[in-house]
Amino acid sequence: MYSLKLDRLHVVLVAPAIAGNIGATARILKNFNIKSLVLVNPLVSPLHPEALSRAKGAKDVLYQALVFQNLRDAIASFHYIIGTTARTRYKRPALFLREILPLLTSLSQKNEIALVFGPERTGLTNEALDLCHSIITIPTSSKHSSLNLAQAVGVVLYELYYHQIEGKVSQALPLLAKTEELEEMYKHLINSLSKIGFVLGGEKAHTYQVMKRLFGKVPLTVSDVKVIRGICHQIDWFASIKNRK
Repeated sequence: MYSLKLDRLHVVLVAPAIAGNIGATARILKNFNIKSLVLVNPLVSPLHPEALSRAKGAKDVLYQALVFQNLRDAIASFHYIIGTTARTRYKRPALFLREILPLLTSLSQKNEIALVFGPERTGLTNEALDLCHSIITIPTSSKHSSLNLAQAVGVVLYELYYHQIEGKVSQALPLLAKTEELEEMYKHLINSLSKIGFVLGGEKAHTYQVMKRLFGKVPLTVSDVKVIRGICHQIDWFASIKNRK
């Protein structure tokens, strides 16, 4: 039987604007035995005095935090991405974390998992959520649904930590393709389909989203990606032969 591996979890904060929230998040990570904090285009330094003060005994998490300029680069090396949202406006359904805990436990045996939280004022954009395999939401009162950033991180990590103690699965899922490998596969697929007239210029963005939703229903392994790109290479070859005639 397998338990959730907490050391495979990485918390990603996108454009955090309040130093205290960054510090409080670092403290929460340490509360639940998670060490990896990633910041995307933070509007204040993680070493701001307020952040260090709120971190208390977790200042080391702030000093070790990785900083990126954009979300795509920040999650490139991770295998499974979970976005968070408080809104129902998004076209993809948002799940409760408990609904995917068995999946995360199986994935965590061999894969790195990113938990992405949006800016305090606006949350994650639709474009950011498009980069995620799954989207989760925290059930709150309809009269006052908004959670502070650090509070949201705390609720999610509590659920994961509790599941690590109580929840077990019988199967470990294989190593998945990294996000950057999937993005290259999607680009190759769209380009190849364009060569045979399946995708026209103005339809590329729409087809890209359709392909992501289609292939995102089942996490793809490295071998899966190689097979799909092999098919793309065959399409490329066939298109080049046809164009020479």
